[in-house]
Amino acid sequence: MAPLIAACLLLLALCGPVPLQAASVPDASDETKELWTGSLYTSTYRVGLCFSPKGTLRGVVHLRLMSGQVDVYHINGTVKDGRVTASHSSGHSFTGRLVAPDRVKGRIVLKSGRKIDLEGTRHRGVSLAPEDCAPLDDGERK
Repeated sequence: MAPLIAACLLLLALCGPVPLQAASVPDASDETKELWTGSLYTSTYRVGLCFSPKGTLRGVVHLRLMSGQVDVYHINGTVKDGRVTASHSSGHSFTGRLVAPDRVKGRIVLKSGRKIDLEGTRHRGVSLAPEDCAPLDDGERK
């Protein structure tokens, strides 16, 4: 069951809205940074997301399993018209939308075709690892 949960959660938090502004060539300093958190079954997740003004996103999922083990997944996607799509190299995908300033709803489609509806919480004004947008441990937040 842990691989299924990991696949589901790695894409959950990819739904923060991004102001889609015109920009020339954005760099990391132009990105909006957010943290998305939640739980599913017996696991919890923290997803660091960086959104560019042109609508691309990148991020890292930290999935904490019931055993305490933390699995790490790198994700990429896009934002357009308030909708987010993202994927992991394993073939799982996510689509979602913001439903309140701090809540997002979405659906993960596993590469097997199974669909899982999810909801997450959005945290703004957080620090993320600059090299890959990974969430920092609670003690590392600034």
